Amino acid sequence: AHSKRLFYKRIFGCEEQCPPEFEQASKEILKRCDGIPLAIISISSFLADHESLYHWNEVKKIISSPLPGNEYLETMQSVLALSYYNLPHDIRSCLLYLSAFPEDCEIVKSSLVSRWIAEAFINARPGENVYEAGLRYFNVLINRSLIQPWNEHYGEVLTCRVHDVILNFIVSKSVEENFLFLLDPSGLVPLQHSNYCKVRRLSLQGNYCQEEFASRMMPIKPHVRSLICSVDYTGFHPLSEFKVARVLDLDGCQSLTNNHLANIEKLVHLQNLRIRGRVTVLPANIGRLQHLETLDIRGSEVKELPPSIVLLQRLARLSVSQDVKFPAEGVSKMQALEELTGLTLFCQPGSFLKELGELTKLRVLVVYWNAYHARDSDEAQAEHKKSCKKIFTSSLNALDRHSLHSLDFVVFMERFLFDPWFLALQNLKRFGVESTSRMINIPSWIRLAAKLEKLELRKAYVTQDDLEMLGDLKALEYLALPCSDTQGSWLTISNHGFRCLKFAFLCNVLFMPDSMPNLKDLRIDIVLDEVGENDSVFEHLPSTLCRVNVDIIGNPPSTPRDVASELEEKILNVAKTHPNRPTLTTRTLDRDILVD
Repeated sequence: AHSKRLFYKRIFGCEEQCPPEFEQASKEILKRCDGIPLAIISISSFLADHESLYHWNEVKKIISSPLPGNEYLETMQSVLALSYYNLPHDIRSCLLYLSAFPEDCEIVKSSLVSRWIAEAFINARPGENVYEAGLRYFNVLINRSLIQPWNEHYGEVLTCRVHDVILNFIVSKSVEENFLFLLDPSGLVPLQHSNYCKVRRLSLQGNYCQEEFASRMMPIKPHVRSLICSVDYTGFHPLSEFKVARVLDLDGCQSLTNNHLANIEKLVHLQNLRIRGRVTVLPANIGRLQHLETLDIRGSEVKELPPSIVLLQRLARLSVSQDVKFPAEGVSKMQALEELTGLTLFCQPGSFLKELGELTKLRVLVVYWNAYHARDSDEAQAEHKKSCKKIFTSSLNALDRHSLHSLDFVVFMERFLFDPWFLALQNLKRFGVESTSRMINIPSWIRLAAKLEKLELRKAYVTQDDLEMLGDLKALEYLALPCSDTQGSWLTISNHGFRCLKFAFLCNVLFMPDSMPNLKDLRIDIVLDEVGENDSVFEHLPSTLCRVNVDIIGNPPSTPRDVASELEEKILNVAKTHPNRPTLTTRTLDRDILVD
C-alpha cells in the first residue's frame, strides 16, 4: 500500500488518484519493482514525463522481462537502463560525468554545471545562456531521481549526491563507453597499455602507490582532456604536460604549491581551473589562457591577482577567497565576466571599483563587507572606506542597468547601513545580506525592486510595516529572514500581499485567512520568551503548504517546557487536519542556541 501511494503521488500528485486506464499497467509495474523504494522512485519519475498508455505498456514489457541473478540488482539495472537510454544524448553525457566523483561525495551544483560547460555537454536554447541551460539539465536529472538533492538553501538545491546503486550503474557505463577512467584502492580500472591513447577523462579517487601511478600516467597525460582529483595527490606534476586539458579540478590537492602551477599558461585549451592548497601566487602569465572560462581559487592562499588576469577575454566565472586584491587597472577588459564571487570591497583600489561598473555581462556578484586594516591612520582608513562606498555605489547602479540580477553581501563585524548611500537597484532578481554579528534594517529602496524574486536578510529588524512593504513585491517567490528580530511583537501576514511567494522563513508571525495563497514551504521561528503565547498561532495556514518546519525557542524558566510542548501538540494537530497534509518538523530550543 505504501509503494502504491508513493508511486501515484510522484506521478499524479495525489496518493489516491490514478486514471482507470492506467491501473492495470500500474499494478504490473509496481509488482516488478517488488517494493524497492529506489526502483519505485526512479520508474515513477520517468513515467511522470510519459503520459500515454502506450509508453506505460512498453515500460511494463521492458522491466518485466525475466532476468537472472540477484533480483534486486537486476530490477534496478533494468529500471536505470530504461531511464538512461531515454535521456537526450547531451544530458546522458552529463549523467555519465558524475562517475568522476567518489561514493557519498556531496557535489556542488554550480561547480558541476561549470564543468559540464567546459566539456561542451550543454546546448542552450534560443534566449538562454549556457549556464542557465546547465541548470535546466541539472533539474532534469533531479526530476528523474537520477541524482538526489542534498543541501537545500531556502528552497533552492545547492548540492546533490548520487545513490550508490545509481553510481555503480553510471561507473559501469562510463567504462563500457570509454567515457571516463577512475582510480579505486586497487589501481587503475581496467586500463591496458593499448588503451592509453583512449583516456579522455581521468578521476583520481582512491589510495594507491604514488610512484607506480606517476609512471603509468606518463603516456596518458597528452590525451587527458579532464582531470578530476578528489585526493591529496601531486604526482601528476608538471601540469603543463596535460597538453589538451580542458578541465583541471584539483579540489582535493591540499598539498598543491606554486611550483605545481609552473608553465600552466601553456595549456591553451584549458577552460576550467580549480585549485586549493598552499598556492600563494598565480603564474604571472595566466592571462595567456585565452580559453579559460572558470577560475576558482577559493581555499588557496592567494592574496593578490596578477595584472595579466584582465587579459582573460573569455573568463565568465571567477571565485576568490576573502581579502584578495584585484589589479588596479584593466578589469573593464573582462567583458565576458558573468559571475564574480568573493570581492572584498575595502581592500580594492578605487580605479578597480570604478571599472567594475563597465562589466556589461556581470549577472552575479558576491561582496565581502569587512574592516580592512591597512597601515594608514584611522582617519585615512575612514576616508578610504567612504570613497570606496561612493565609487562602488555608482558602479552598482551601472551594473543594474546592464545585466546584474543577483547581489549578495557577507558582512563581518561591521555596521552595514543601506539607505544613506545605497541607491535603488530596480532590476535585481536576487538580493541577500548575511551579517555575522549586528542586526540590519530592511532597506526602504526594496519597495522599488519590482523584479525581485528572492530576498534573504540574515539578522534583520522586521516590523509590521516591513512585512507590508515586502508583501507588495509582485515577483517575490522566496523570502528568508532567519534570526530576525521582531522586537517583541507578533507580526501578521495579511491576505493581500505575497501572492507569488512559494518559500518563506519568518519569525513570530500569524496568518490571516487566504494569506500567501501559493506558499509551499514554510520555516517559522516562534520566540516564546519574547512574544508569549497566542491562540491564533498556526490558524489559517495556506492550503497549498507541502512542508512546515517549526522551531519553538525559549529559555526555561521564562518559557516552561510544558508550554512549548502544548504548542508543539497544537501544531501537530493543525498539520493532521490541514487539507494538503504537509510534512511537519518541530524542534524546541533554548534561546541561547537560536540557529538557522
